[in-house]
Amino acid sequence: MAQFYLLSIFANIVSGLTLAGDYLGERVAFLSSFKMLRANRMAQIVLGAVTLLIGVIKLFVGSPGENVAIAGDILPALAGIALGGVLLVEAFRQDVENQGEKLAKVKKISAAVLSYRVPLGIAGVAIAVVHFLLPGVVIL
Repeated sequence: MAQFYLLSIFANIVSGLTLAGDYLGERVAFLSSFKMLRANRMAQIVLGAVTLLIGVIKLFVGSPGENVAIAGDILPALAGIALGGVLLVEAFRQDVENQGEKLAKVKKISAAVLSYRVPLGIAGVAIAVVHFLLPGVVIL
């Protein structure tokens, strides 16, 4: 469906720019507004959940003119799942840190995942742009 194709591209671009907002905001002035989006916890939760859901749906719904069932949109789908997951982990990290030392393992995992948020955000934007430019290519 064309709607999920465009929605996937839009969600991956916005989520990627949100995750890489600190880095990109220093280099390009008009992208600094995405830092504010990352500072808003409710916006992170909504954007993360929507991007994750669209990524899961994209595993089964192909792009226009595509014949391969699952492998056709695998990179945009996996990028959406990863971007949405990282946004949700970042949003709920503060709740876990307030729980105490019982959840030390969760803290370590979230710290490891969040250290790669900027490269993941830039990769998500790149995948979305390439997917927009080449919609019928298998794997993209």
